[in-house]
Amino acid sequence: MTKESFAQKMIASGVCDERGAAFCATAAGLPGGEFGPCLLAVRGHTLSVYDTDIKSRVGQRLYTIDLEDISDLSVNDSFFSELFRGYSLRFTYKGAVYTFKNCFAQKAALAVIRAEAK
Repeated sequence: MTKESFAQKMIASGVCDERGAAFCATAAGLPGGEFGPCLLAVRGHTLSVYDTDIKSRVGQRLYTIDLEDISDLSVNDSFFSELFRGYSLRFTYKGAVYTFKNCFAQKAALAVIRAEAK
């Protein structure tokens, strides 16, 4: 499946809005102690974190985050970061820290998160 067809599938299923900001990453640290593959999807001003499997099948929603209320947003989307370990995303929401890594080739989707967080 291509990145574009995956985005279209997520838009059609209502997981994300027309911007197509839905992508798989690795949760490195979530408030409930979860880690591993997940799907991040932006719909309006909300970021949802879904459980997913290695084949990118969407499971249950784990977290719903109002992007306007996050703080300490850190997006590492440098060329060398992507080349060696994938982009990373980290932020604080309601006192809890969320950390994601392995966001390969997701510069546009991360830009949507960055824009909504302001």
